[in-house]
Amino acid sequence: MWHLVLAGALAFGGGGLPDGFLTMESHPPAQSWESYRVTDSKALPLQLNPCFRRSRADAGRLEGRAVLYSGEYEMKYEQLVVYKDVASAKRAMRGLRADLRRCADVGRGYKRYRYFTRPLEVGDDGLRAGGRFFENGEHAVAVRRGAALYIAGESAWPTRSLPLKHFRKLVAQAQAMTVKVCDLPEAAC
Repeated sequence: MWHLVLAGALAFGGGGLPDGFLTMESHPPAQSWESYRVTDSKALPLQLNPCFRRSRADAGRLEGRAVLYSGEYEMKYEQLVVYKDVASAKRAMRGLRADLRRCADVGRGYKRYRYFTRPLEVGDDGLRAGGRFFENGEHAVAVRRGAALYIAGESAWPTRSLPLKHFRKLVAQAQAMTVKVCDLPEAAC
């Protein structure tokens, strides 16, 4: 589902983040069964999107970039959004938490999906989340540092307890980005 939202936003332009700023922007050449998409867009919904919003639900964005990798059996994504001030970034993080609660258990049968969350001590504010769908799922982290919000996720089959050991790679990415994002003056670290 999230690749549909990202694909829809490819028509938008903009973004002032330096090239190669996100980890996944430097990747090996894609094989015939793989695709990488890089999108500079302030209008793109947050990629950790439990309510499957088609448009963004937050305000005050200055810059945004997302990278999506789709393979035959796996998916990975990362997104960085820089807001005009820390208060806007805090509101976006609160909105994400509200969506994770609101859409924690939706649907029935093969249309059912569930999300679980746990806190994450990275940056100024962080969380780890797991989403289960009929035949797949995802692990994701969302971390706010100053006026920036970083989200990274990958295919997984989460358990309700969301053990930190299953998030090591995503947490390492988030820790590196909380340091790197402070090089952007707009991030107000």
